[in-house]
Amino acid sequence: MKKYLLLVSVIFCLAFAALWLSIDINPERVTVIYGSPALYDINGRLFHVRLSPDSEWQIPVPLSEMGRWLPLVAVNAEDGRFFRHIGVDPLAMMRAVWQDITRRRVVSGASTITSQVIRLSVSERERRKRTPATKVREFIMALKAERELSKEKILECYLNLAPFGGNIRGVQAASLIYFGKSASQISPGEACLLIGMLKGPTLYRPDTRPKAALKRRNDIIALMERKNVFTRDEARRAYLEDLPKKKSELPARAWHYSELVLGQNPGTAQRLDTALNIEIQTKLEAILRQSLSDFPSGVTLAAGIIDNRTAALSAWVGNARFSYGSDASSWVDCGRAPRSPGSTLKPFAYLSAIEQGILTPSTLLADTSMAFSGRAPRNFDLQYRGAVTARAALSESLNAPAVRVLRSAGSDKVLGLMRTAGLRHLSQSANYYGDSLILGGCDITLLEELEAFASVASLGIHRPVKLLQSAPDSPERIASPEGCWLVSDMLKYNGELSLFARGTLGKQWRVALKTGTSYGLRDAWAAAWTPDYTVVVWAGNPDGTSWPGLIGARASAPVAVKILRVVSPASGWYERPEGLILRKVCSLSGKPPTALCPSVKMEWAVDGVTKTFPCDLHTLESGKTVINLPSEFNASINRKNTLAVRKKHSELNIISPVPGASYFAAPFDMQRKIPMKSEGAEGRVWWYLDGKYIGTSLPDATFFHDVPDGEHVISVTDEEGRSSKVNVKVFTPGKRTQNDLLF
Repeated sequence: MKKYLLLVSVIFCLAFAALWLSIDINPERVTVIYGSPALYDINGRLFHVRLSPDSEWQIPVPLSEMGRWLPLVAVNAEDGRFFRHIGVDPLAMMRAVWQDITRRRVVSGASTITSQVIRLSVSERERRKRTPATKVREFIMALKAERELSKEKILECYLNLAPFGGNIRGVQAASLIYFGKSASQISPGEACLLIGMLKGPTLYRPDTRPKAALKRRNDIIALMERKNVFTRDEARRAYLEDLPKKKSELPARAWHYSELVLGQNPGTAQRLDTALNIEIQTKLEAILRQSLSDFPSGVTLAAGIIDNRTAALSAWVGNARFSYGSDASSWVDCGRAPRSPGSTLKPFAYLSAIEQGILTPSTLLADTSMAFSGRAPRNFDLQYRGAVTARAALSESLNAPAVRVLRSAGSDKVLGLMRTAGLRHLSQSANYYGDSLILGGCDITLLEELEAFASVASLGIHRPVKLLQSAPDSPERIASPEGCWLVSDMLKYNGELSLFARGTLGKQWRVALKTGTSYGLRDAWAAAWTPDYTVVVWAGNPDGTSWPGLIGARASAPVAVKILRVVSPASGWYERPEGLILRKVCSLSGKPPTALCPSVKMEWAVDGVTKTFPCDLHTLESGKTVINLPSEFNASINRKNTLAVRKKHSELNIISPVPGASYFAAPFDMQRKIPMKSEGAEGRVWWYLDGKYIGTSLPDATFFHDVPDGEHVISVTDEEGRSSKVNVKVFTPGKRTQNDLLF
């Protein structure tokens, strides 16, 4: 008998040794949980959850975030000797065998929490059948797991892997779905209900089998009281707790922000700590929803907010009309769709010119139609202001001065600045875009524009938009603090803000603002910033349909200012950079004055950078001070000179359109009419467009007619039979044509 027992023992030991050597365990197979993508905001608040790769709701959390009661109840109800055994419990195995033999049926098992972890993390993933061989393998792996992992880590894995009915797995998801709160916040009674479900996740579901769930919960409470885990008072309060009658929805806030994060982190199935601030997100959503009442149903809003101090995307709404179950257009993230920016990019041309020392806020610019040999852009509304300061030209978003600034700064340099600021869709050459680069003849996204203006708002420090808290901080100086301060100060001008009630802004609160409107009233933009935050708002139809109200200053600017007023109410203004100096300039030219300048004013300049050429507008002629404006500042001068020459030769000439001119359409001009006027005519004149008669007018009167995009010949004849013709080109910024931007 002894020899028999010895032989059995040797065989058992050899078999165990063989199994021990043949069965391996990788701790990562146990600890790595492919749960649901769970997004947390900057303050650690869960705001969005998606189904796991296994189509389950599973949110792994550390043991420290499971609260007091869940781990305590789980150990005492499921595996009382968990902290004393080595992965398998011999006493529990002997008890289970004895009960099964004496009662001739399976009464209880001998599984430990460790072996359950192996079953849930390894066997189920490998789809192994529940056979004696599988159980032996799990016991061996449990023994090895105890050598590799701490008890706390094993318990954490168990509570994150445990099933709780349907497609719910893990205590965090179960707590949120059944009780609407995290695992760390549940009560003793709620902990007993969840742990009680482990014996039969479907059998003891409180929403479908409340009676069975209640009985099971109360049995666990009684057990906890017997084991002195609960005091008598805690047990009594636990008995009185109501069962949840229905399941709650897991949070799915900030849908488009979540899409943006998950799209840039594909395959991620763990916790994602984002840069979102859910409080700011809530405010942004509320303001946009409220603002939608001013628009027709087809028009929506998109907006983003960046924290200038960190480049964190604090809030993002890709489509204010988004809602679950709504039509497909509301799911479109308009903030990531390339759209024409209208005039919003003009500040970058001014910034580049300031950086090169060729412009200050007081620099005199020409807002006239005749310059650069008649090839300057001309707005269809025919509104020109003549001589204006750079400050007025930028704040009022004048087209002709902006093109002059672009040309003087150099299109290549301006385009390079835009790209380094984050406008990645500007992938073509400067020649491809031409003058339309700052008039809307290009495509960018709201996210790119937000990043670019945040660089200006950060006084020249560019950072890529940060979506995750763990994203590296890679600041890069792309412009001087002085240049960005001046641009921000120029856009602090009240010209566009006169559209709002000044009372809403307050006396001390200040904001920089730039608007833009694309061709045909398809996109309305507004970029606004304070030292703390930058916001960009877009209004439009996802399919590009126009609407007369889509003008940046009317549709988007009030929304942008309101957003900043709410999220940045205490923001001050920028401190003056050390490189800025106040200097005396001629009140007219904006250059350092001479003795001939009748008046001077103080204006900012960049020390050591801004050119110091003295005023050349005031000169001395015959002992008197006269003003000599360059010809482009006054179109009437050129017109009078041209008229004198024409009369001398007694010829019929067309003075509008300018011969060889290129016309730019104003985005808000839906009629698109060009002025036509002749000089030297005898009697009534007749007008022709590409050889086709279009109308008649009196001599010296201006005749207006629609001219489509492209190259055209405009001709005129008078009663004497004389004729004249001019070639012109018409171009609409933001509208794509086969010969787009080539002129």
